[in-house]
Amino acid sequence: MKTIRVYADTSVFGGLYDEDFQEESNEFFDEVKKNRFTLVTSAVVQAEIEPSPEKVKLFFEGIVDIAEIVEVSEEALRLRDAY
Repeated sequence: MKTIRVYADTSVFGGLYDEDFQEESNEFFDEVKKNRFTLVTSAVVQAEIEPSPEKVKLFFEGIVDIAEIVEVSEEALRLRDAY
């Protein structure tokens, strides 16, 4: 059975340490670790994580090995510019 690919932006990683989103964020990443979802994120998120608090960076570094990192394509940039 193929897993569902789920894109996580920067706020999803920060949600782990936000009182309002902590429970749901932990549940999500537990499911990722159980291979119920394929975690997809991007090079943009990697760059945005860099100035984040140390605990967010450490978590990201620990889970990035099981994530699919997508690069920013020319098509994505054109779509961004269209908006």
